[in-house]
Amino acid sequence: MQQALANMVKDDLKAKTFSSGSKGFHATGKITVDGDRYQAQAQAVLIGSKADPKVKVHAKRDEAVSVLAAIAENLAPKTFSSGRTGYYATGKAEIGGQRYQVQAQAVRL
Repeated sequence: MQQALANMVKDDLKAKTFSSGSKGFHATGKITVDGDRYQAQAQAVLIGSKADPKVKVHAKRDEAVSVLAAIAENLAPKTFSSGRTGYYATGKAEIGGQRYQVQAQAVRL
């Protein structure tokens, strides 16, 4: 699971301004692990960027890829509010000298 999610992050991670106004990085895609399909996503949101629209992301894409691939190592089984099962990890990390809220999940389809 961890390697499949890390590969998805490496292939699909892009800089993003979220609908909330926050800035950071986001990747999403479908992955297959042991014959099971998952909808996976990972994101790194710059803390404080929603409150200050002038703040700029200093992190490079490759730095964010490394951090999000590493958080995939911490995936834990989870039952989501939808009743679906999968894996989830969250935390805070420094990327490019800035603090980010990072999160990754894979929901079984």
